[in-house]
Order: sequence, then structure tokens, then C-alpha cells
Amino acid sequence: MDFSKDLSVIILAAGKGKRMRSETPKALHHLCGKPMIYHILKQVQMLGPKNIFAVIGHKKEEVRKYLKDSFPGVLTVDQDKQLGTAHAVMTAESHFDDMGENILVLSGDCPLINSETLKVLAALRHKKDLSASILTYMADDPYGYGRIVKDDRGKIVRIVEEKDASSSQKQIDEVNSSIYCFKKQMLLNNIGKIGRKNSQGEHYLTDIVEMFIEKGEKIEAYTACDSSEAGGINDRIQLAAAEEILQQRINRGHMENGVTIRNPSSVYIEDTVVIEPDAVIGPSCFLIGDTFIGKNAVIEAFSRIDGCRIGSGTRVLHSVILGADIGPDNNIGPYSYIRPDTVTGSGVKIGAFCEVKKSSVGRGSKVPHLSYVGDTEIGSRVNIGASSVTVNYNGFSKSRTIIEDNAFIGSDTMLIAPVRIGRGAIVAAGSVITRDVQADAMAIERSKQRNIRKGAAKYRERKQEKKQ
Repeated sequence: MDFSKDLSVIILAAGKGKRMRSETPKALHHLCGKPMIYHILKQVQMLGPKNIFAVIGHKKEEVRKYLKDSFPGVLTVDQDKQLGTAHAVMTAESHFDDMGENILVLSGDCPLINSETLKVLAALRHKKDLSASILTYMADDPYGYGRIVKDDRGKIVRIVEEKDASSSQKQIDEVNSSIYCFKKQMLLNNIGKIGRKNSQGEHYLTDIVEMFIEKGEKIEAYTACDSSEAGGINDRIQLAAAEEILQQRINRGHMENGVTIRNPSSVYIEDTVVIEPDAVIGPSCFLIGDTFIGKNAVIEAFSRIDGCRIGSGTRVLHSVILGADIGPDNNIGPYSYIRPDTVTGSGVKIGAFCEVKKSSVGRGSKVPHLSYVGDTEIGSRVNIGASSVTVNYNGFSKSRTIIEDNAFIGSDTMLIAPVRIGRGAIVAAGSVITRDVQADAMAIERSKQRNIRKGAAKYRERKQEKKQ
């Protein structure tokens, strides 16, 4: 089967999702950092279909904007009144001439679906020339789902929804996934004939199955090997359960590719993260956004990496790094905070309880501990002493500090921006620097120390008298 020529996809994403109890459109609820519809479209695109349509309704402009920004090739169709799944498909009727002979219909709330399953379903319809193939699965708890009713020979008789099912039908554990592949002409000829004589007064797409059976048309079910991928999401509990399954898949995929993940059940990695082989991810880490972790990097426990590039061989210990480009063989942490637009070279050390913001740190430089570096350019082989601060904000505007190669900044130093520390210069500990320091110069800015004889005793006496 040539999927690129013969397959079109319709995703039904118009619903509000009442049981979600949310103003957010159902299809835009997130799992592992991305909306439900993202995960569906990612799998659908692997099929190489001729075209993809998304039927949108509730908060349609929000859904349309997301699709336009993230999947510009997807065509949207408006369903202004949500009158059921068959009605949703009918809204795309004007596009039927542009569709392939195989029309795959999916719900917008099945983010665990796999492209291979969809391929088998479509191939089944095509190979046997069925009017429709239906994806079913065996549910541990079938409550809320349409039951697959079969006759004694195992042929499908109908699909009955939960609210319309009899007591005996509710005992059936094979359920409808709401994923179908139709022969285009059969769908086009019958979709408009579906009535709404049911408890919800809606046009159910499931009714077309019974219609085909009554006409003697050929339909077959394909039962998913993994029941988790076929189930829909109707509430927050199911959303959380689906996210847990998706997270297990993501983590397993990384481990299969040569990544060590310690205590993987505690590690949260979003779908967009790339990790090279031989990297090590410790327990309770969060790797999110467009993050890249290089070969042999070690991300220790309780670290959060968001939208960053972490170079090969770098070690991150109990730290938060956001929107930064960290070079190879760095040592970060423990308990440091690296903020967006920070770039480090190779062999950089940013030690315990440091904060670095919108700064560059050159090769081999060190910011060992308890320091704040903001809006700063640090050259190579620079040492920043403990408890030092580049003072970048005067209450109205921010200014930059430049520290050139091989400079040494003593502990407890304040560099008041804008200021430049020249190559090879030394700034003595405890200094407040407000002017540029020339190359190879030594800057000392302190008041002369005075030791007042018996001063401490006299001070205490005065305080005690005042207290009395």
C-alpha cells in the first residue's frame, strides 16, 4: 500500500472534554510537555499521508493557532456545533474529493497511539477491500467506552455506547477505540444517513458500522496488541495514567539507545529531549523542552534541565539550568542556578550555590561558590572568588561587566557595572570596584583597618546601659 498517495487522516479535535473540568480544549491538554494532539500528529506523520485534517470546535482559535505554529501542513475544519462524531466527519465532506481512497479517522484524545498500529489498520482495510476496519482493544475497565458486540461467529454486529448499552452488553470488555479506516466512497455514501436516535441526541460515527452490516458490507476489527495505546482520555485521572505510560516509553527508548537512567520511574523526560549514548541520568531529574545531553554527560539527582545544550563529559549536580548552552567537561553545582542565555566554554566550573545569568564563561574559568554573575563576559582561565557579585542593575537599567583572560577576582568582591577587568589583572578580596582595571594591574579598594583597644567591651557596655 502506498500510504503517501492513498491515505488521508481526519482527527476529531472539536470537543471540550466536560469531564476534564477545564476551559482548555481537550486536545491541548499536555502530556510529557506537549499537547495530546502533538503526540497523535507525530505518529500520523510517520505514515506519510496524502493530507491531514483536524476538525476543531471548542476554543477553536486556540487549537487552530497551535496547529498553525506547530503543524502548518494540517488543514483545519470548523465544527461550530458539536453534534457527535459522525457530524464532525461530515464537516470535512467538502474536502472528500481531495482525500485518498483510505480515510483514517482518529479521536483527538488518543495520544498513546502508535504509527505501526495505524499502518496495520489501514493495510487491513486496503488489502481485504473492506468498507471499514476498526481498531479495538481489551479494556480492564470498559466503563465509558463503546462495546464491540459480536455474533456467535465472532463477526461485529454493532458498537453500542455506554449510555445506550444493556446490562449484558456492559459486561463486554472489547471496546471501540474510535479509530477507523474507511473506504472513501462508502464513507461518503453513508455518513449523511446517520441519525441521532440515542440518549445524547448526537450523530454517532459508530452507527455507520451497523449500517454497513445491515447492507452486507465487509468490516473487520483489528485488536491492538497493547491496549494502552488505543484508549481515549476523558478526565484528569486518565490523563495522568497516560502520561505515566508515555514517560515509561520515552525513558525505555533512551535506555535502549545506550543511556543509563537510574531509578527511571522517578525521572521525567519530555518527548523533545535528545540524549546521546553513555550519558547518565540520576534519580528524580527533570529534562524538558528542546534539551540536548551530550555523550558521557552525568546529570545527577534532583537536577532540572530546561531547553539547554549540555556538552559531552559535563557533570551537573543538584542544579537548575534554564535556556543555557553548557560546554563540554564542565562541572556545575551542587545547588547552582544557571539562567537563560548563559554560554560556557570547555572545562568550566560553576560551583556550589552560584547563580549565573545571561553571561559567557570562557574555557577553563571558575566561579567556585556562593557568587552571582549577571550580564558578564568572562574570558578564559579566570578565577572568581567566593561570594563575589557582578552588580549589573542600578534600579533603572542593566550594564555589563567584562573580565578578560587570566584575571583573578578575590573573594567577596563587588564589580559595579559597567566595568572592565583587564587581562591578567588581580582584584584583591573584599574590594568594591567601580572603575576599569588595566591589564596586569592589581586593584585594592578597602578602607584602612583600625583595631580599637577595648572597643568591643565598651560597645557591649553602651548597649547594656541603653537596654536597662
